[in-house]
Amino acid sequence: MTQLAVVVEGPTEKRFVDIVLRPHLIEVGIEVMPILIAEGRRKKGGGDVHVDILILDHSDALDKYDAATSLVDFYGFRDREGRTAEQLEGVILEEIMEERNNNPHVRPYIQMHEFEGLLFSSPEAFGVISRRGARPDIARLHQIRNDFGTPEDINNGQDSAPSKQLESAVHGYRKIEDGIAVAKEIGIEKISEECPRFREWLEWMNGLAENPA
Repeated sequence: MTQLAVVVEGPTEKRFVDIVLRPHLIEVGIEVMPILIAEGRRKKGGGDVHVDILILDHSDALDKYDAATSLVDFYGFRDREGRTAEQLEGVILEEIMEERNNNPHVRPYIQMHEFEGLLFSSPEAFGVISRRGARPDIARLHQIRNDFGTPEDINNGQDSAPSKQLESAVHGYRKIEDGIAVAKEIGIEKISEECPRFREWLEWMNGLAENPA
């Protein structure tokens, strides 16, 4: 079974890999190992996300596992310097390829704009957290989703990032517990259907089973 390291930004992304992504990938012959970004050097409660640290963490992961990727947010990326997510991924990949003799089993992935954007793939799924007392405004969630072409397009502004939108539309929202519960309720297939960047990333991971290291 191919072992894939996933460098993650924080506890929410780690649990997403463990609880939502792993069952799908195990079925195609891939075991995933979430690794907190720059563990030992990161800020408490979240990742210290910038190009150099991601290069280092991907490279370190390739010393221990068959393949490496990442799951970090574009929102809050420290040294964007006007670059798109694709451009940042390209810079990171180019450095790793130079160090690793064009190893095809590495792909940096930056989520647009936040992990929470994926949750807008199915606003109805927020009903699952109402069982514990949270009060999601499903109509408002639909309105937010419909204002954008895809869930990944939901604005990354200071007050309109996906996580901020959820705080206003879901009374009592708890980031880690509720985010993962909703993602699990939606399922990988629906997220992939609604989110093209995520779908391309998942297809790359699926392909590792066909072209193992």
